[in-house]
Amino acid sequence: MSQPLLEVKNLKVSFHTYAGEVQAVRGVDFTLDAGKTMAIVGESGSGKTVTSKAVMGLIASPPGEVKKESSILFEGTDILRFTEKQWQDYRGKDAAMIFQDPMTSLDPTMKIGRQIMESIVEHQKVGKREAMQRAVELLKKVDIPNPDERVHQYPYEFSGGMRQRVVIAIALACNPKLMIADEPTTALDVTIQAQIIGLLKEIQKANNTSVIMITHDLGVVAGMADTIAVMYAGCIVEYGNVFDIFNAPQHPYTNALLNAVPRLNVENKAQLEVIPGTPPDLISPPKGCGFATRCKYCMEICRQAPPEYTEVSDTHKAACWLHHPMAREAFDYDDIRRVFES
Repeated sequence: MSQPLLEVKNLKVSFHTYAGEVQAVRGVDFTLDAGKTMAIVGESGSGKTVTSKAVMGLIASPPGEVKKESSILFEGTDILRFTEKQWQDYRGKDAAMIFQDPMTSLDPTMKIGRQIMESIVEHQKVGKREAMQRAVELLKKVDIPNPDERVHQYPYEFSGGMRQRVVIAIALACNPKLMIADEPTTALDVTIQAQIIGLLKEIQKANNTSVIMITHDLGVVAGMADTIAVMYAGCIVEYGNVFDIFNAPQHPYTNALLNAVPRLNVENKAQLEVIPGTPPDLISPPKGCGFATRCKYCMEICRQAPPEYTEVSDTHKAACWLHHPMAREAFDYDDIRRVFES
């Protein structure tokens, strides 16, 4: 069996604030194989972006802290032990990140071509003329019209969708093995969203690039991801392939997210389901399941102890006390079954 490109083990990230220690990520584990796409899905504040920034070495200390027991292996090497020079070589060359707001990702005072050239000159050690030619090719690759002219323009001269394509071009500049896309379609209209997702799929297939897609919208990743990790309150509560998550969810939170996705087959003007309550305070995280206070199937054990993962199949696992045999004593088993089949 080949070695995964990326292995995240027991990742814990905290932020030290005046109010106390915010435990933003609390023991996350996942693997990503070469050429595959994984989506990390969850509400705002669930720990998705913090997880991705830890993989990129972008947790500023202070106030952030990646706990010592954490491990992130890239091609078998623990990147959390990198020196600053090793981080600089890793970012851009081996791994790149697409941030959710292209306007703040791009320098408004610098021409687009020069911004794309920076990474090429730094990592590939080529001259400026060749780097500029490569910048033009990258703009063409991400479907920017008239790339020979566009490289000499500033970000304000591009639309939102075009700026996001430029950010993707910068991420692709050195053909990284891993690309992290953090909410890449958030600020775009639906038509442009579809174009950006289609572009990412084409790039992933053409370059055999591994992709981590960060999003709060399950609908965005349905046609792109191979596996999905559902995060809540700093933990992965369910992990599986696309078929597992969409057709057989095994955690009430995953089921609630799916019920909140707009569908074409619902009655006209039918309201989307909402998840009552709010996520827990991660300064003092709950002893048990983080979703307990919002779950209508909550039992006493849910508040007292965190659930272990139940292996639903070789590709699918979920952390929920409803899978414990003794849960039948609290609920009619048909009711529990309907939670995961609705």
